[in-house]
Amino acid sequence: MRVSLLVSALILLAAPPVVRAARSKCDLVVNAEGIAEKPEHSKSCTDGDSACDTGQGADGICQYHVSLCFKTAAKGACAREEIEGMSVTAGPGLEGLVGAMTRFKTNLTADSCTEPVDVQVQTRGKRIGRTLLKAKGPAGRERYTFVCRPSHQGGGSSATFAKDIQKKIFDSTCATPSCHGAGAASAGLDLSDGVAYSNLVGVPAANEAARTAGLLRVAPGDPDHSYLLLKLEGTLVAGEGVPMPLVGGPLPASAIDTIRRWIAAGAPETAPF
Repeated sequence: MRVSLLVSALILLAAPPVVRAARSKCDLVVNAEGIAEKPEHSKSCTDGDSACDTGQGADGICQYHVSLCFKTAAKGACAREEIEGMSVTAGPGLEGLVGAMTRFKTNLTADSCTEPVDVQVQTRGKRIGRTLLKAKGPAGRERYTFVCRPSHQGGGSSATFAKDIQKKIFDSTCATPSCHGAGAASAGLDLSDGVAYSNLVGVPAANEAARTAGLLRVAPGDPDHSYLLLKLEGTLVAGEGVPMPLVGGPLPASAIDTIRRWIAAGAPETAPF
């Protein structure tokens, strides 16, 4: 009897442990016709731009052709129960996405995306218009911003990242040898010409408290959740660091407003805002 028990114990000890594969988180990806997938949480278009506005020209409305897709970080299919546990809440003009989501969940197939639907975002006259899609699922809550920039067909000067932010603000006050220049890159942030945009837009904040709060250095379409702007405005909470710039006093209100308008417009790299 004792020999039998000893043999059984040795067999159990020799057996390899059972390893359960961790389930990848199911992510909601918003696909809009004519607009790059990244940044993931912002879709931006200029009224009348046929590349992304599928409506009737420059009419004060950006019409997006959008589908909602569900995939894991490894680009695999999401589990059925994860999709069933998701819901979306639409801002003005995005209501069609709620219907598409409902129909998709009612008849789940091997497809990973809803049917595409047309949604609309209105400008506010000569000002940028935007609306939000909020998603809730097992992994938490997400927000997706749709931005509509007014048409520039009427002429007149427009601001751009390269001309009005990089050249007029970053190059003269931030990208210096002692701060965020190529040779210094304080806090790992290089704001010199040619790399500043890719180092800011859609990039998580390096500060631990800010990163834990889900802040991006620049969150396209969402100025109030952009760490860069919070640093410049001095609206930080405990642990999120100190206002910038450290030397020379705060930036002029006009410069901060330019950065805010750029972010609100979806943080375009080359398009005017």
